[in-house]
Amino acid sequence: MSKVVAEFFTKVVGNPTLLKKFIGALTPGQRIVPNKNQKDDASYQFRIDAGEVPKGTHLQNIVLQVNTQAKSTALKNWIKKHTSHGKLATTSFDTKAADVDKEVKRALGELEKMAKENITK
Repeated sequence: MSKVVAEFFTKVVGNPTLLKKFIGALTPGQRIVPNKNQKDDASYQFRIDAGEVPKGTHLQNIVLQVNTQAKSTALKNWIKKHTSHGKLATTSFDTKAADVDKEVKRALGELEKMAKENITK
């Protein structure tokens, strides 16, 4: 199952256009990646949404969720147990970091690690 998780993060981190979507004003609940359409939802099988920004900070929370169009049997089973709004992994990144690209990649690495740990739960 960790292979499916790794494939998702390889697509996101390897695509500079997708990484740029993390920079700028994000609204809680807003889809960051991938684009919201059936083709991408099925292909990526996961999505990353913006979470809350705690008051007085510049930390952007992000949430990894499984798409309802996921093709993987294990992911479909995870949705049955946790719903498509279940949080597979959450973390945050510093929007004021000196190197925001590097900071986003660090946060994505944390999401990937947590997702691999949580996918079997």
